[in-house]
Amino acid sequence: MTLGTARNTVGTRAGLLGPLALAGLAARARASGALDIAIGTPPGQPPRAAVTAAADAMLAGRNQYADPAGVPELRAAVAGRLLASSGVGVDPETEITITAGATEGLLVALLTVTDPGDEVVVVEPAFELYRGAVELAGCTRVPAPLDPSGWRLDPERIASVLTPRTAALIVNTPHNPTGRVFTAEELGGLLDLCERRGVTCVVDEVYADFVFDGGPHVSALGFPRHRPRVVVVGSLSKADEMSGWRLGYCVADPALTTALRHVHERTTFGAAVPLQHGAAVLARAGSGPEQFRNGRDEMVRRLAAMGFEVTTPEGGWFLLAGTRRLGLRSDALAEGLLVRAGVLVAPATPFFADTGEGQRWIRTTFVKDLATLTKALDAMESFLAEPDGGVWA
Repeated sequence: MTLGTARNTVGTRAGLLGPLALAGLAARARASGALDIAIGTPPGQPPRAAVTAAADAMLAGRNQYADPAGVPELRAAVAGRLLASSGVGVDPETEITITAGATEGLLVALLTVTDPGDEVVVVEPAFELYRGAVELAGCTRVPAPLDPSGWRLDPERIASVLTPRTAALIVNTPHNPTGRVFTAEELGGLLDLCERRGVTCVVDEVYADFVFDGGPHVSALGFPRHRPRVVVVGSLSKADEMSGWRLGYCVADPALTTALRHVHERTTFGAAVPLQHGAAVLARAGSGPEQFRNGRDEMVRRLAAMGFEVTTPEGGWFLLAGTRRLGLRSDALAEGLLVRAGVLVAPATPFFADTGEGQRWIRTTFVKDLATLTKALDAMESFLAEPDGGVWA
């Protein structure tokens, strides 16, 4: 008697996932003691007031389940910070959901606004985590490249990849990895397109507190007409240097927030309660662009002098450096720098659907102390000056 073909132990969606490339790079850097200018780890520690408040919450017995939407004090604090940074008013009771980091926030957003089999357009180059989130939602990722001449967001280029199956679009501003901060014209044009085509726009704004040279951060929440089809995902990891606390949030209009919260209740049920109370005492960001401006400028200057194609980042923590003029593939260059120079940079292949395009770029971060940056850049310069160029051919 035949009972049929046995099912695979691992489901199809999980089977599509591989390890995150950046996580593997970080592990190699730790093991080798390399100078890490690839991974955007906050260089400091959470504000002492937040640590004290979190410890006090634990000692006071706030260690059990709380409202899955987030403790009211933290939702109110996030609303206040959004108003201060972007001039956007949101209702903490009906429009903000605290998540276990922006990573959960992004996945919750996709699970809320898509169905298996839908298409999700991803504006790229894109943070590698987006691909896995789309696959876990049972959707098909469709890349929509930025205009490479200055990494402009062109709605016409994006419109060309939309189909009747397109349910959502993911975009990130300030942008990882290019450092672009999209203008009101660019973002407004994208949101107009999404409204016309019935597409929900999921906007990752985790670097909203890091816009350089006095420029504004234009939030997708600042377009009231489009709010019914917008989910903004944010994080406290970067500005408050608490990436290990895993505190993020989703902001959406009340109807969409109701659905987001239903999904969130079934993913994590809620972020760590004592840590929420700790973060709630922070009325404003603990760090900002001035902390890293000198590092950005030094990295731009030094990489350009080495022959990389470099555009000065307008915001965020990263820089995308082109290797075309050097005649180098990014994966081989990254391997050579790690093994022979003791410097970790990220090949850009995880950020592009077309790995050939990714071979033309490396990603670096300037969110390090100047001494570490200088040492790493000196080692890169010496490596590139070697007669054999580093054995990457």
